[in-house]
Amino acid sequence: MTKQEYIILYQKSLQGKCTPEEIESLNAYEDDFELIESTKPGGKQAERIFLQIMETAGERKRVKPFTPWTKIAAAAAILVFIVSIVFYFNTNHKTEKNVVVLNHAKTIRPGSDKAILILGNGQQIVLNTAAQGQIASESGTTINKTADGTLAYDVISEASQEVALNTVSIPRGGQYSLVLPDGSKVWLNAASSIRFPTRFTGHSREVELDGEAYFEVAKNKQMPFYVKAQDMKLKVLGTHFNIMAYKDEAFIKTTLLEGKVMLTSASAVAYLKPGEEGLLYENKFTVNKADIEQSMAWKNGYFLFNEENLPSVMRKISRWYDIDIVYNTHNNKLSYTGSVSKFKDISEVLKVLSLTGTVKFNIAERRVTVIN
Repeated sequence: MTKQEYIILYQKSLQGKCTPEEIESLNAYEDDFELIESTKPGGKQAERIFLQIMETAGERKRVKPFTPWTKIAAAAAILVFIVSIVFYFNTNHKTEKNVVVLNHAKTIRPGSDKAILILGNGQQIVLNTAAQGQIASESGTTINKTADGTLAYDVISEASQEVALNTVSIPRGGQYSLVLPDGSKVWLNAASSIRFPTRFTGHSREVELDGEAYFEVAKNKQMPFYVKAQDMKLKVLGTHFNIMAYKDEAFIKTTLLEGKVMLTSASAVAYLKPGEEGLLYENKFTVNKADIEQSMAWKNGYFLFNEENLPSVMRKISRWYDIDIVYNTHNNKLSYTGSVSKFKDISEVLKVLSLTGTVKFNIAERRVTVIN
């Protein structure tokens, strides 16, 4: 393998795009081509490796003249690249070749579109096996499964005074999308549920969320849209946003893509503009610039980690692959940065995580053990 081939392959591993065979080639590779001269890279060494990576990616032609501030930013970026590469060379080649131990005959497949609809009368309908077309009718509203599998509500009569409450529940290893009676669109992540009326009446539209969902709310100035998620309530008129409100997470995160929202809790209020996120922790809001790509990764088909700690990473994997996590390690302060498709078998995802060489994973039945 040439130096150039190695750099290309290493870049793919950082992006989570390597095949198992390519990862094996990386693990088996011993010759460092004198790429690393010491464990503490200096400026010239950092610049050389950075330029090699940029040249491989075809970026050198697009480099603009540096201002003093961009030089500082570039130096920081180079340091991140070099620390990652040095860490890789000093750990990955010393670990076992088989960093993931498979103790089962069957691989654990990724999640898929599946959900249960619970009607107001308690009847349950498994949506992923339900036939296309009308699947139920309640309180002047028909409930349909469209050709693309979306659940859609169609109000056909306002005469009935009765309004039923429906719940769409997503198990671990599932996801689903629906169109509410007002035309608002909702995408639900694994281990989530939403409760809503079969039609909206009065002066507001209100739903309850447990877990994570992305909303595209239909505009209606006369009827503000509210989402209740644990101890937080969100108010909008028409906008696009993502709420992450799992009970096993330390905070509730709302990411705003379009429009404007107001967040309230028992003792705090916050307003978000597009490109901002609000974190509710211990009844206090913190508003920051949002990492929209990271927040929307689950809906767009991949995992994206940005200096995310190991337990947080494993909770996401647990929900999507419907597995239990056991820790046989005290090294939970590791952080991960990178992306990988969430439609790969779990063994491939764990192999990407194990490239640091610090932990490995043992898969048995539907349980993953994290090992030092």
